[in-house]
Amino acid sequence: MNEVFEKTRELGEAIQRSDEYLTLKAAEAKAMKNTEAADAMGKYMELRRQMELMLAQGDKDWVKIQQVSDEMQAWQEHMNMVDDIIHLNQAQKAFSTLIDEVNSVLRFIVTGEMPSEDKGGCSGSCATCHGCGSKVN
Repeated sequence: MNEVFEKTRELGEAIQRSDEYLTLKAAEAKAMKNTEAADAMGKYMELRRQMELMLAQGDKDWVKIQQVSDEMQAWQEHMNMVDDIIHLNQAQKAFSTLIDEVNSVLRFIVTGEMPSEDKGGCSGSCATCHGCGSKVN
């Protein structure tokens, strides 16, 4: 079992050295330094927590829930226009794709299962792969 954990640690370190991870960390840092981006993300997360609390209550105030939902939508649209948040979202997607691909390779090595056509259409040959981004769970 020690070998498994040692190799897992090595994999984690390799992922931390990947372009996708380094790009993600740089994008996160840049977005947090951008006052507009940080404020927008903070406000959106605050509203999201508020929404979760309202939805967890037994007696729901649907009017208030709709108001918070509308406000969340407005902040989401605002965030979608902030360059640093756009770049952060792109970096998050690229990193997520990397992790999904690593998981697919591990699944194949351990189980022999290939991602099905509806989960990325992998032909089984990584030689011509441009990144399937399959979501194997």
